[in-house]
Amino acid sequence: MENASKYAPIEGAVIQAIVLVDRVTRPDPGRFESQSTPGHLLQFVIEGEVEQTADGRRQHLHPGLTVWHHDSEAISGQILSAPWSFYTVGFRALRLPPPTYDARVRPASPRAGACFETLLEAWRDEGSPLRRHMRSLAALHQLLLEAFSFEAPRQRSDQPSQLWWEIEARVREDLSRPINLRWLQRVSGRSARCVSRACTVATGMSPMKRVKELRLRYARGRVRYSEMSITEIALELGYERVQELSRDYHRRFGVTPREDRQSEPEYKTQHVPSDERDR
Repeated sequence: MENASKYAPIEGAVIQAIVLVDRVTRPDPGRFESQSTPGHLLQFVIEGEVEQTADGRRQHLHPGLTVWHHDSEAISGQILSAPWSFYTVGFRALRLPPPTYDARVRPASPRAGACFETLLEAWRDEGSPLRRHMRSLAALHQLLLEAFSFEAPRQRSDQPSQLWWEIEARVREDLSRPINLRWLQRVSGRSARCVSRACTVATGMSPMKRVKELRLRYARGRVRYSEMSITEIALELGYERVQELSRDYHRRFGVTPREDRQSEPEYKTQHVPSDERDR
């Protein structure tokens, strides 16, 4: 009993629903257009090679990569090497913020493919509905732990922090608009004190510091994975002058946006051309 007192209760579900699990194969090269499901969408590339743009961000996909999409992203691209096969998993989880843009495409662990296959088998379980429900949720939790890191020490998903994740979902809808504590009060229907406490519990930051962090993470995704100019990115995020974005960006990431644009994302540096993989 003494040890039990050291651990906080675990409250509620992180995942509200699983809406899609499948293994998809597109047999022919060529262009395509699609849109991710509302909420979260994970994909794991099994074979093939693709250049695509997701919500304005360039992505080069090849076997062994895991991709995370969020909130109905418009996707278009070119299948360079066919067939292109991938697992895809769509789910709703209001308390689970998506990864930062520089972590949306990443090499998967050796066990990730087996986790996707286990989830697909659970999803297709034709036995007891309750058994299917519990198997699928257990498999998705294991997949998320295997494929992505949830080691942020202050990131929480308990009941007190749920309010902030709901507010943050509204914030993410349009980061260009003026956002202050009064606006956060209005969209949540809660007091400034309640909003501030919820944000601190969920993220370890004050509300306005968290909003700035979201803008800078979004900016980094645009800088590193899109063709937009730095000025266009600044305007999209509500900065009146590009110099203000550059100043905040340098303070947060240690480089200017232009310097960061010259660096290569991790998943690109690990890319091996398809002709070399076949040797």
